[in-house]
This record gives sequence, structure tokens and C-alpha cells, in this order.
Amino acid sequence: MPTKKKPATAYLSPERHAQLKAVAEAEGHTVSTFVGKMIDLVIGEEEPQAPSKREGVKSRREGKLTVRLGERVRASIEAEARTQGVLPSTWAARILTSRARSAPQPVKGERKAIRWGFRQLVGATTNLNQIAVAMNRDVFTGGHYAPTRQEIAELKTAIESLEDQLTRYAAGRLRFQIGEAKADE
Repeated sequence: MPTKKKPATAYLSPERHAQLKAVAEAEGHTVSTFVGKMIDLVIGEEEPQAPSKREGVKSRREGKLTVRLGERVRASIEAEARTQGVLPSTWAARILTSRARSAPQPVKGERKAIRWGFRQLVGATTNLNQIAVAMNRDVFTGGHYAPTRQEIAELKTAIESLEDQLTRYAAGRLRFQIGEAKADE
């Protein structure tokens, strides 16, 4: 059998070539190697291989874990997942991830509350920035703006309260997710 390879030319539309290239890359080959393998299959020199599964699903890329649960445990997980507005598998994945990372993993329903907390924090810091801008402007223009003690105290209280709420929420959620707190607390 000769060792020198000879080119075989085929003309394809740009769309068809793009499709061929995408399939070849998905299989981990160049277009040339992929076409050669297809020819080998047609001629019968190569045995067909099972098609490789594409890595399109996120869980396939990250890994999948299957567990068997008792009926009551599964029903409990399904009920908790329903209260969170997520699938039981998503709920279980968040619990396991929080345990492994030692960090709370919010689910869909919790994200709204977290976003609210961060919006409040941004609002408080914006107010603080506006006070600083006004005070700096007055230094250069000869103005006399100075926030009252009450304004400063209210802003400080709002920031401390928000910080406390976010800290308690995250700490409580983490304790729950890693199993250090009861679900009804």
C-alpha cells in the first residue's frame, strides 16, 4: 500500500462547509481527517464508532451524580424544592455545592431578595457619594454644606442594618444548606 497521500477535491457551499467543519471540530478532528474517516467508513476499512455525546448540557460538562433516596426523603426534598420554585435536582445540587464550597448557594427564589439587598446597598453608597461630592464642591466654591448629625446617623444606621441583614441571611442560609440548622428555624 502506498504511503504517499493524494488530495481529493470536493466543492461545497460555504454553508455546507461550515456545517462540516463544526461537526468535525465537535468530534475533535480537522475537516480533512474527518472526511478521511467518513470515506473509510463508506469503503469499509474502519468500523463505525458510537457517536460521541456532545457537551451541550451544562450538567454533562460539570459532572453528574446519581443517588438513590428513600420515598420519604425524596418527597421531603421535592416539597422543599417546590417552595423554592426549582427542580429537586437543582435544589439538591445547591445543597451539595454549598457544603463543598462552604458558601451559600442561592436558588431562583432567593436571588430576588439578594438583588434587593444589593440595590439597597448601592442606594446607600450613592447617597454617601452625593454627600461627599456636595461637601467637596462647597470647599472649592465657598459653600457651607454640611450634613446634619441626624443625616449622618440615619445613613450609618441604614448601612449597618443592611449589612446585618445580608450577613444574617447568608450565614443562616449556609448553616441550613450544610446541615447545621433545622429546616424549620
